Amino acid sequence: MNRRRCRAFLSANLSISVGITSAIVPFVLPIFPKAKKAMQDVFSKELFRAMWDVCPLFKEIRVRPQTEGKEASYQQEDGKVVEMEYHLRRVERSWKPEDAQGLSPEKFLQAASDIGEEMGKKMMTDLLSAVSKATEEVGNVVNCEGKGLTFEKFLEMAANTYTDFDSHGQPDVKTFVASPEACQQFEKNMKEWTSDPVKRTALEQVVEQHRKAFNEREARRRMVD
Repeated sequence: MNRRRCRAFLSANLSISVGITSAIVPFVLPIFPKAKKAMQDVFSKELFRAMWDVCPLFKEIRVRPQTEGKEASYQQEDGKVVEMEYHLRRVERSWKPEDAQGLSPEKFLQAASDIGEEMGKKMMTDLLSAVSKATEEVGNVVNCEGKGLTFEKFLEMAANTYTDFDSHGQPDVKTFVASPEACQQFEKNMKEWTSDPVKRTALEQVVEQHRKAFNEREARRRMVD
């Protein structure tokens, strides 16, 4: 029996580690190592594509490889050291030798895609849970009170969101995660808000507040360095 397994470790602090283990088609290609490796590479590539495509947000998470050890930590702005909490998430599929007989390339790739999509959904669930927990802990929850995202609530949310700036002085791009309907409404609202001089000025003031805070953080960092 052949098994394809995808494991992911997602910490409560938004750290993701993904590993793939496999024993794919050894009964078919025992003496064709190059072909076997090519199939494994294609399978893994499709698996990861499907996993990351569950939500574009995955591709925006900073990657910091951990090459040794099973523990990690980071320091918050207030100086508190937080230990990473890893949680194992697993997706497994198994096939019998006869399942590979007459298997088309499309079905072969679909198997990889199904595994990746399922793992991506597990990771997304954990990610949203971790973000919700962190937001509640620091008191940055914005309650729309059942009225939807009004301009005032959006302004409050923007003011509470940690923001960095690039070398050109532009704020980093934020990701709005919501249902398709809510995203469409948000895009419509943003066009209206940015067309209103008063509201556009209010948004610019929030950006300038973040810019000032960022410059102060950078100044402190340079003094330490």
